[in-house]
Amino acid sequence: MKPAVIILFFFLIIANVSAQQYCIPGRFDTTYYFRPDQIDTLGGIVYGQNTDWLGNTVSLKFIISYPKTSADNLRKRPFILLMHGGGFYTGDKYELQPVMLDLSMRGYVCASIDYRTGWNLGGIPSNCNGDGLTLQKAIYRAMQDSKAAFRYFKSNSGLYRIDTNYFFAGGLSAGAVTSLMISFATQEDVNAFNPNLALQLGLLDTATNSYRTSFKIKGVISASGGLLDTVFIKNTNAVPTIMFHGTSDVVVPYGTGYAYSCTNYVRTEGSDELRKRFRNLSKPFELDYVPGGGHEGYYPIEYIQSRSIKFLKRVLCNQPRQIIIENYTTLLDTLLSTVTNANNSGEKTADKFELFQNYPNPFNPTTNIKYQISSTGFVSLKIYDLLGKEVVTLVNEKQESGEYEVIFNGSGLSSGVYFYRLSSGDFSDVRKMILMK
Repeated sequence: MKPAVIILFFFLIIANVSAQQYCIPGRFDTTYYFRPDQIDTLGGIVYGQNTDWLGNTVSLKFIISYPKTSADNLRKRPFILLMHGGGFYTGDKYELQPVMLDLSMRGYVCASIDYRTGWNLGGIPSNCNGDGLTLQKAIYRAMQDSKAAFRYFKSNSGLYRIDTNYFFAGGLSAGAVTSLMISFATQEDVNAFNPNLALQLGLLDTATNSYRTSFKIKGVISASGGLLDTVFIKNTNAVPTIMFHGTSDVVVPYGTGYAYSCTNYVRTEGSDELRKRFRNLSKPFELDYVPGGGHEGYYPIEYIQSRSIKFLKRVLCNQPRQIIIENYTTLLDTLLSTVTNANNSGEKTADKFELFQNYPNPFNPTTNIKYQISSTGFVSLKIYDLLGKEVVTLVNEKQESGEYEVIFNGSGLSSGVYFYRLSSGDFSDVRKMILMK
């Protein structure tokens, strides 16, 4: 065996062992593994310096929590970097300290950072009197600083016993936008959006500190976040992402819109657009949304933390799923291996359109609906009652050729006969199912 092959084989073994130790029951899970007194918290540590939007040099600091060495027998632990909200003009690292403690008690090393904030608001941002270009610069500075923080922790991983193979990013509002942008948008992507940002503020990967180590983010937690453009998400970088959003969010749109609903600010694509992108690429994600929900308060923080922990555990255990939850009701939950895509090498493509019988049938309250499509096109999968009235839309989007499986939850319906209809192009088929409670 050639030396290069031996080295690669060795690293694959190490990575597999690392993943297995994180997948053990109890740790990194929905139950706490450590007590509060078994957690160390350090604060006020500088990870970099840079010039703020007013031209002042500022030191950027972080706080960090992790299980004490005396209580934790793992040599390395997964790491989560959190970014606070505040519309890129306010906010503080201490806002997320309770979340840090929660994650650390489950076994993670977790840090929260200050990043440079500030832009020309023109009073209240929602009045739309602000300067959209300065908002672009604020987003870019936040990206520079959060990337610098990851480089700091990559270079100083031994101090906190961090496994640099398991870096996660997460945040709320502006922090969620930042987490998504650093995970999916490259320097080239941002340059195409506005080349003057790099010319005026410097490059993304060399600002704020002198660390030059590269890193890879393993997964993203986004609460009320979005991207400037979902084309930033590609087959090569589409890491698992969990998203929480209210459909009536006027600050960061759930679909496509503008920050604060102001057309003179940045165009933004929210969680629903990210969902479509992940679905088209057949990549793992979870979307939790509340119809009519606003920018904050649509879900209790306990629910967001619980779903996020389950999401992180799936990533650690290599269980890629596509999940959609509407106001606590699961509309879709499928193992990614059941979804095939014509554009992903090695995956099977469908040779015909077909709608399969749901299983189990009769069911209570969930059942699986499987179908396949032979060509890329717009797909609709809807449920109807016995009178032909539409009950729910399960799928309503463009999909690539392949096999798909959707879980239908009928917990809010009464017992009886229902029909499900699949439509794509000239193809249409209907099957019957029975909900028996």
